[in-house]
Amino acid sequence: MYLWDTHMHCNYSGDSEAEPMDMIHTAMDKGLSGIIFTDHLDLDYREEPGLFDLDLPLYTEEMNLIAAGINNYSGFHVGVGLELGLQPHLAQRHHKILEEYSFDQVIGSTHVVEGVDPYYDRFYEGRNAQETYSLYFQEVLANIKAFDDFDTLGHLDYVSRYGMRHYGREQGACRYEDHAPLLDEILTWLISHDKALEVNTGSFRGDESATDPNPSYPILQRYYELGGRRITLGADAHTPEHIGLCFTSVVDRLKAIGFDEITYYLKRTPYTYKI
Repeated sequence: MYLWDTHMHCNYSGDSEAEPMDMIHTAMDKGLSGIIFTDHLDLDYREEPGLFDLDLPLYTEEMNLIAAGINNYSGFHVGVGLELGLQPHLAQRHHKILEEYSFDQVIGSTHVVEGVDPYYDRFYEGRNAQETYSLYFQEVLANIKAFDDFDTLGHLDYVSRYGMRHYGREQGACRYEDHAPLLDEILTWLISHDKALEVNTGSFRGDESATDPNPSYPILQRYYELGGRRITLGADAHTPEHIGLCFTSVVDRLKAIGFDEITYYLKRTPYTYKI
């Protein structure tokens, strides 16, 4: 199957030690057609200051050299992208970065709410799951309204990945109907601005009980009902073993919803392939 993994991290990200060539060779061995590296740039990350301050000159120079070496001599394609950690007050800094540096694909993700990453348990303290998730989706909406220079919205219900760890799977489930107005506003905004919605399979990483990617299938179904057709697919891999994680089963579910093609970006231009 002609699949691209368009969300992955290597040792330029503060949370990965993976060598780029190991990621590339593994993706080739798994039969993918292409990959896009999207290393983290999360400015003003207060949990661990500097952890995601990507060295942009080094990253872009070295990764583009690696990509060119592969792309010139094989039928496999390597793209060099970026995962931007969105916060409204960073919008102008992000615009300047994207004016200065060229990327294939830019993921816009919400990793920080009120200065805290939902990865950390303290984000959930003093609130129930519905209150916490509503707060997160409000921040997603604020982020995309403040900054629209991204190609695909990363892991829309990222908060539930770690919320279920904190509250338990049943209490921490993120149900579309509990947040329908907010989610509909986000999804409608994406559609009207011709942005893609990422299908992120990182939720299956190390969790045998996981049933849905991020966002969940009900949210993806609603996106489709609202007219959304542009989706990207990424495993959010930080190690080679997780590249293309659960792609076959997820693609089957996407087809059942009605999606018939998946998007990837090269030089910020969308391309699609049939599924």
